[in-house]
Amino acid sequence: MVDSSGAIVANAYDNIAYKFGQSEGVAYRFGPAAARTGVNTLPLRADVGAINHGPGNDLYYQLGAENTFASNLYVSIHGAAIGTPASGSSLSNSVAWFQSQATDRVTFMQRPQLLWQDRRILPTSIDAYYAAGVLSPNDPADLPIVEDRGENAADSPSTRLSLIATQGSPTKPATIFTVGTFTAQNRASVKLAIGKVPTAISVTGGGEFAFVTVWDTISHKGQVAVISLGGSCQGCTLNGPKYDWWHDWMDMVHPGFFNQGNYIFMKVLGYVDLPANMKAPTSIKVTTGMHPYAAVVYTGNGGLSGMAKEASPMADNRAKLLPGGEYYEKYAKGGVAVVASKSEKTLAFLDLGPLFKYTNDMYLGSAASNLETQNVGLAANQWPYLLADRPQATPTIIKTITLADKPTSILTTSTYSYWSKDDRERISPDSPYWKTVPRYPRAWVATENGKVHMYSLGQYVQGPKPAVGTPAEIAEVGVVTGLGSNITHLAAAKDYPSQDDAINTMLIFTDRANRKWGWLKFADDGNSGTILRTMEDSRVDPIMVTMSDNYSTRGNIVSVANYSGQSIDNYRFGDLIYPDTNFCSAPGVCPTLASTGEYAGKLALPFKPFAVHASNVP
Repeated sequence: MVDSSGAIVANAYDNIAYKFGQSEGVAYRFGPAAARTGVNTLPLRADVGAINHGPGNDLYYQLGAENTFASNLYVSIHGAAIGTPASGSSLSNSVAWFQSQATDRVTFMQRPQLLWQDRRILPTSIDAYYAAGVLSPNDPADLPIVEDRGENAADSPSTRLSLIATQGSPTKPATIFTVGTFTAQNRASVKLAIGKVPTAISVTGGGEFAFVTVWDTISHKGQVAVISLGGSCQGCTLNGPKYDWWHDWMDMVHPGFFNQGNYIFMKVLGYVDLPANMKAPTSIKVTTGMHPYAAVVYTGNGGLSGMAKEASPMADNRAKLLPGGEYYEKYAKGGVAVVASKSEKTLAFLDLGPLFKYTNDMYLGSAASNLETQNVGLAANQWPYLLADRPQATPTIIKTITLADKPTSILTTSTYSYWSKDDRERISPDSPYWKTVPRYPRAWVATENGKVHMYSLGQYVQGPKPAVGTPAEIAEVGVVTGLGSNITHLAAAKDYPSQDDAINTMLIFTDRANRKWGWLKFADDGNSGTILRTMEDSRVDPIMVTMSDNYSTRGNIVSVANYSGQSIDNYRFGDLIYPDTNFCSAPGVCPTLASTGEYAGKLALPFKPFAVHASNVP
């Protein structure tokens, strides 16, 4: 990909760009398949029963016993995965949805299985995309190469749907489309310009925007596509009536502003050029510093609601969202996108402040500007407007940093609970008192050879209040070494036993070479860290390890994209804790079979997976 001077080789660039989902592209992105021998084999937790949902529709559980008399605290976690077809070039054989785990009738299901509501591995949304001509079932250009779903707290906006990007070809544009859970599966799609190959996706915490790194195979440059997202109630249309769906907007779709993440609208606003020494970006992660629960509000009678519902219609409630208003601190004001190029060993930091400031000003600045935002559509003269026509909204490059090693994955500060200023958080949501230990926004960058570099993001991560950052604030503050010999992915630690705020103070890393994954714990100042624990298993060739949501039941499950094994493999790393006294009611009651964890079973796939994410069903 690069010559001795570090410059991109054009022929190699074009060749790999259109093989991202094939074996050559997978090797380029994620290195060689796991080959280590002598790896431990974790014990399997066997099935103990099944819940029947009709003829031929059994869902197997591994703990508990079916009880139809107790209160059924039902929770289901649904996932999506993409990968390289085992044979042929059909999209139908390269994307899946499944149940990652579930609590049902006083049982726990930790083996990944088909959804009982659907009983098929291909998401139903794909049928609709085929019928509408958005995707073709047997065109290699429509094979998926990138997938991302927000890794925030359960039931938060960016976790509702996965965004999946297709390969595209020199004559057919790449498509970005949604795959959700069974109860949040709105359809939306958008096409990139011809010649632009998507390589990574990241969505802001409030579901406002998606940022997609692309290789421009025509101009041979790297870019970030800026996509405005608009969510609405399940089954709703852009201009049709709305209903109360998880307290989202009741008046209309507001692209680029906080929403509940069940997208029905996408629009490419434009492309931001990356520096000349970053022609081949391979990773991106964004953060605004906003907790996804920041938009939760209480009504006058003490009921639970959301900012969007209570501020509907927005045109009549702008004062509540402006400084001094009761909802001013409940939506994002800025943020940072961190981009990495594996081949060029380069990082770029983008200031998202101009985009958020312009968008927020259009919605809230005046009645006249708000009126413009009510004409939503894909035309250039419809809201949201293109960056080419509104250059003041374009994200800007803060700085670039050159690394000695190849960066392979990025994770950023997800959220800070009740974060109210740039470096501190309140003890409780409405408390006038601050925690004594400051919070500093961070980006964590993994390199192939087992290091995690920690970077401060300064006041560019604005949280709920506007702030002004300086380039000097973007700086490396520490390095952790010894994670492994081929680190392919960093994931959010959504929860962890006996650890406070794990999503901000820990991460999960994947070491493909050693069939291993582990948890990295950061110090209070965010400038150092230690490996808290690792897991390994002889069964897997792990490219990506991601955690299922701990919701009312703490399942402590991770899902592994087992590339060579052609499956999703689940593992439990901690005690199962059920939310009442029926079973597994406390730590120590339902531990893992071994102190190092247990194998929870697998779901065989018609493809070799390289991306997987899961989230709670809303």
